[in-house]
Amino acid sequence: MESMISSFLHISRLEGGHIHIEKSPFDLPALISDIIEDAAIASPKHHFFYHGETTLTAFADREKISMILTNLVSNAQKYSPSGGDITISCLTANKKIRVSVCDQGIGISPADQKNLFKKFHRIESEHTRLIPGFGIGLYLVSTIIELHGSSITLESEPGKGSTFIFELEEA
Repeated sequence: MESMISSFLHISRLEGGHIHIEKSPFDLPALISDIIEDAAIASPKHHFFYHGETTLTAFADREKISMILTNLVSNAQKYSPSGGDITISCLTANKKIRVSVCDQGIGISPADQKNLFKKFHRIESEHTRLIPGFGIGLYLVSTIIELHGSSITLESEPGKGSTFIFELEEA
């Protein structure tokens, strides 16, 4: 309930022009480690992994990136089977950090991918019907990534999981 209220408040601030991106250097692997630690406590039935450099400094709004990664990991937990792997990876090239969150979940059809980042959009299927949500998390994720000057992409096939990818500036 707290997460839902927080998401609606973020939408209200975002649409009112009251969300500001305050970029500063921060330790991205340390943030990811904290997110994985929290996720493992909340969902011990999944296996969490980090692949990437152990020393990596991002230049972004740490609080907003934390919110983005937490949302993507939470979705991976909700849509992945018990015992599934959830992996966060970071690759660097040309002063950019390519961040990905990959799961072994139900996957997303090409038709559903077209509207996935729209406000209040939810995929309606027998697999998602009982999973709680309002269709605002990925809208917030996408919009906040755009405010960072980047975009989010998705690689997914039904039954084969999903990988969400975005880039951040390297400090």
